[in-house]
Amino acid sequence: MKDIWYADNRDLVKWSVLIKLAQIHHIDKIIQVAYYRDSEFHGVQIDGESHSIPSEVINHFRKIHNIEGLKTDIEICIYDKVFENRMDYHANLLRYLSELNQQKCIVFLDPDTGLQPPKSRAGYQHVLNDEVKMIWDGMKAKDTLVFYQHGNLSGKPWKEPKRIQLASAIGVDEHLVKIADSQSIAHDVSFYYCLKSIS
Repeated sequence: MKDIWYADNRDLVKWSVLIKLAQIHHIDKIIQVAYYRDSEFHGVQIDGESHSIPSEVINHFRKIHNIEGLKTDIEICIYDKVFENRMDYHANLLRYLSELNQQKCIVFLDPDTGLQPPKSRAGYQHVLNDEVKMIWDGMKAKDTLVFYQHGNLSGKPWKEPKRIQLASAIGVDEHLVKIADSQSIAHDVSFYYCLKSIS
């Protein structure tokens, strides 16, 4: 996730889904795995002269940690390590997850785009199938995995194929992976979620 895309309509849907899921399933804590990458903010022109955007404006509108101040009984934590090296990032994430106490958690994976494409090269905007499997295996029973997925530009159906891909990646029956979205606010994103059972 990049700061430059923070606080748009997709975030309205994203955090509504996360808070409602936490309330419905009596979850104590939401951990946003941000897959954070630095953004470059272009400036403004005033009477032909270039000026950078003031840091206080960026911090108000585009700082991912602002969500931690949301007025709710649910604890919100941002895993904001910079996503540069895939192996190191996920090894550190697994250590972080292993140190959590016994609170029921949503582990929310929030890459720029979503799961790796099935037939083309994956970039830093994607999470690989084996990475989501590692994270799933590192989660506690009764935790819930939530995954951000952006639609494709091809016009082909994508919601169901990505749901099936996620189910296959984490090794669960397809019917256990559910979809949350809002066609009226942000039709180009979906959120897949799955409760990790005790067995």
